Amino acid sequence: MSAPEGPGAEEGVGAGTGPGGGGGGDTDAAVERLEEARRERGLADPRPTFRKLLKRLASEDRDAYREAVRHFEEELVPSVAGGEADPVAAWLTYGLRLVSVLSDGEARAVDESGRADPVDDTSAPPVGPLLLWLPSSGDRALVLARPEEPSDPQRATVELLT
Repeated sequence: MSAPEGPGAEEGVGAGTGPGGGGGGDTDAAVERLEEARRERGLADPRPTFRKLLKRLASEDRDAYREAVRHFEEELVPSVAGGEADPVAAWLTYGLRLVSVLSDGEARAVDESGRADPVDDTSAPPVGPLLLWLPSSGDRALVLARPEEPSDPQRATVELLT
């Protein structure tokens, strides 16, 4: 049996593969589509970071946590499982949504050369480069997405900012 997936899985918020109940075809299909797409693009799995964000959200703002779970179950999973959304972009958008509730800041996409560009539209983040969240507070950056094998400049950026 595979490890639980989805918001709250590590916290025991729901049984099975998603929050609030047993696993299910849609969640399993969405996860399968994400896994396939991220492997094809050479991206690391972003879900462990998002689970940590959800855990933090659950302890800091229960209403925002419930909204995040609702969004996952009612919007992200059906759109990815049904093939309407690019799975990687949908998950990255979800991660940006989570982190932006927790802290003010901005997203930056870091290409293979190390050039960092602002992500102006967090509802359509770039898929492929290193994706960082830079908190306005000056706290350490958070890696939201990264290539499985980052370039040397990307690696150096992560070492410097996180």
